[in-house]
Amino acid sequence: MIISLKNVSKKYQNSDFKLNNISFNIQKKEIIGIIGKNGTGKSTILKMINGLISYDSGHIFYKDKKLKDMNDDELRKMRKNVSYIFQNANLLEGETVFYNLSLVYKVNRQKVNTLEIDKILNFMGISNLKNTLCRNISGGQQQKVAIAMSLLQNPEVLLCDEISSALDSNSEKEIFDLLIKLKNTTDISILLISHNLSILKNFCDKVLIIENSTIKDIIKPINSKSNHYEENYIKHVKDFLLYD
Repeated sequence: MIISLKNVSKKYQNSDFKLNNISFNIQKKEIIGIIGKNGTGKSTILKMINGLISYDSGHIFYKDKKLKDMNDDELRKMRKNVSYIFQNANLLEGETVFYNLSLVYKVNRQKVNTLEIDKILNFMGISNLKNTLCRNISGGQQQKVAIAMSLLQNPEVLLCDEISSALDSNSEKEIFDLLIKLKNTTDISILLISHNLSILKNFCDKVLIIENSTIKDIIKPINSKSNHYEENYIKHVKDFLLYD
């Protein structure tokens, strides 16, 4: 396995928020969805995995090494392999698409690899935007650029924090068509937060349902074709989640 969470708990001071005993594994090439009400800690789980915030108890392992035992250099290397994609693209909007992609190399003190940038632009279907200012492209196109920046680091895992929630339905479909392409052509694992039930049912190998500060259940939608599964899945999510 690539990542393992064992009884991880987190509480913020001066807040009622908490997560209790979060345990699951991420295997190579596995696609995992996370679903739950706003404020249940979905993003916190991703940020703990990436080392962006600390956890109070339990353990998070990256390739059998505890995150809390890693030094700064090991954490930096881990974050390149476990890449976090935010809800907002967070690009330099006054710069071109190419410039934003080149930053992946510059921050790592590497020579900019124009050939690799061209390859990833072609893979993403946005080669025509290479020299366009990011402020002049759509939200969906900006999110594709953000994903491309992560892919240039050759990650093992993508942590996708509601990356399509601010997009219209057509742009959302394009993003998930791209993720399906990644699933079918690479060995990358994906941990995905989404409120889109249809996407989770048709894209993920398993879905974690977060409720009452913990993982209430783990559903495996793709591996089951029976009506029993369909009824079981809807029973678990319909009572406490709203969808478009």
